[in-house]
Amino acid sequence: MSLESGRKLGLTASLINVIVPIVTVALYGFFLFSLISTITNAITGRGSTPIPSGLPFLSFGIIWIALVAVGIISFVGLILFIVAMHQLSQYYNEPIIFRNIIYSLVISIVGAVVLVAILFAVIAATLMNTVVSTPTAASSFVSTFIIALIVVIAVAIAIGVVSALLYKRAFNKLAEKSGVHSFDTAGLLILIGVFIPIVSWVGWIFATSGFNALKPKPYSPMPTAPTITTQIKFCLNCGMANNVNAAYCKNCGKQLP
Repeated sequence: MSLESGRKLGLTASLINVIVPIVTVALYGFFLFSLISTITNAITGRGSTPIPSGLPFLSFGIIWIALVAVGIISFVGLILFIVAMHQLSQYYNEPIIFRNIIYSLVISIVGAVVLVAILFAVIAATLMNTVVSTPTAASSFVSTFIIALIVVIAVAIAIGVVSALLYKRAFNKLAEKSGVHSFDTAGLLILIGVFIPIVSWVGWIFATSGFNALKPKPYSPMPTAPTITTQIKFCLNCGMANNVNAAYCKNCGKQLP
């Protein structure tokens, strides 16, 4: 499997993971700014030219379309990263690299399903509480909601830690096989990023550097069988072949030259 193909795919995926959060934060910031500006202008009535009624909604629509596009790009980046790790695991003949990434993906998907199920249960409990609106039911709902919220946060953190540990193992093995230690740093920062998200972003910068630094394994030719050469010298008296280091002929005993 080509190292160059895996290197380019991994580099592209890492760059996507570095750029997408910046674009996402910028879009949400612009969305909030537009929302606050629209509300403020509507309340104060500032501006000599009336704002067309559909313009704010058009701006918000463009922002949401951009966010959807960013989500699609993130998904493409994930696919590219998986393919890159598969190719690199084959190049270095180390299945653990790819296997840990797949395990992390499966755990993330299963965990997301569990979180959705918990949230669905909380929403169902909320709807039931609106039907039975007694003081006892309301107090019980608040307690249930707080417990459910704690469970959701705990499950989300646990899923994140396990997934990040598997990423760290994959990056550590890739660093061991390639000799590029930026991957060790990337794996550690991604694990820390479960609790401090910006640290995970820095980890992807190190991963980008690591993929960029990948080089082919040095060529080592197959060892060849040693050539055995036996040096001899002949006795001038009897013509017997003797070892080159022999001082006397093994046949006649005469001194050899």
